[in-house]
Amino acid sequence: MSSSFVTYERLWPVFPKQCCVTWIRTGESDAVFADLVRRFGGDPSAVHPATWADVEDEAYEDLDEEADGAMLTARHGVWTVVMEPFNVRGTSVRILSEVAADSQAYSVRWTADRRVRVTYVADGELIAAFNPFDLDGVTPRSGRDWLSGVAVTEEQWRRNGFAAGLAVGEELSGVRVDGQWLKQTHLGVQLYPLPLHPVTPADLLDADMQAIARSDPRIGAIAAEPTADKLPEIIRIAAELAVATTGLEGSLIDEAMRFVAAGDRGAAAQDVRSRLYRLRDQYRAEAARGNNPIPGHDTELGRLLLKERAVQALIYALKNDVDLVAAVEYTVQAAEETHLSEENGDRERARVLNVVTYYLRTGTSPW
Repeated sequence: MSSSFVTYERLWPVFPKQCCVTWIRTGESDAVFADLVRRFGGDPSAVHPATWADVEDEAYEDLDEEADGAMLTARHGVWTVVMEPFNVRGTSVRILSEVAADSQAYSVRWTADRRVRVTYVADGELIAAFNPFDLDGVTPRSGRDWLSGVAVTEEQWRRNGFAAGLAVGEELSGVRVDGQWLKQTHLGVQLYPLPLHPVTPADLLDADMQAIARSDPRIGAIAAEPTADKLPEIIRIAAELAVATTGLEGSLIDEAMRFVAAGDRGAAAQDVRSRLYRLRDQYRAEAARGNNPIPGHDTELGRLLLKERAVQALIYALKNDVDLVAAVEYTVQAAEETHLSEENGDRERARVLNVVTYYLRTGTSPW
């Protein structure tokens, strides 16, 4: 069990509300460090002393005209820590595979509503990518072996994915990222748009996803031609998966699903959405009766947490203050957090929806 977990659990208030932290084993070579900066989209010659507060100010208020972000880098022996306010290039498997072609790279991304994504690459290959809320959904499936060997327990991952993720980063690197670290002067880097890496639809799917695309006509049609007109269908399928796997039912759910099926995010849909918030909070409050309940289908409180995530998926599906791509992305991620079935293929369905949505947002593959 990781003792660092408790430390990071207490440190949540000192960290930014959203961020991506990446640990890369670069060795002590200046040339390798410069290559890392370039692959993230920075200019090694323009690296400058900065604290985290400096980089945040720069990222949000004082970028060069051509720049589209900034990051903080810190060299600690053979490891380099990268911290991004909003770029989250550290979540890119392609970038991580490039900077860790012969080493290791590990990233933790979290959002303002505490959605967490963890990615680990070794020797240029993806070892594990997962949401701590759903450890069984780790990609690839062999990543479960790596997960079983880290000091963080399954209960800790599910209790606080942010703290668990940072604890594993410290375990791998020996580097603690805390309030003192944030105040120290490291190196700031402005980031510029990366060159596009054209991909074909076939490049998006691994073997598991290709199998479900062949067997499910709706998924197959989306994967074969991943164009923007497929977004309403993606959001419908994601909502259906979340509702079905958790057994959500009732007139409010039926009403919400009718709006989702129609692609209607208008005023009437927003009234339904406000009622969904109350239902979500009800599930959340009921689950809180237990002592750190673990999300899952095996216990009453665990099922309540999954239902809370399913209702959140419907809330996202009807969200009208963001563009449709963002609403789809949020909905799919929330659906993935409902512990979709591996046996009936729902987990792979959601994975296809996830990578297609990423492709529609970025024009590239998340891999």
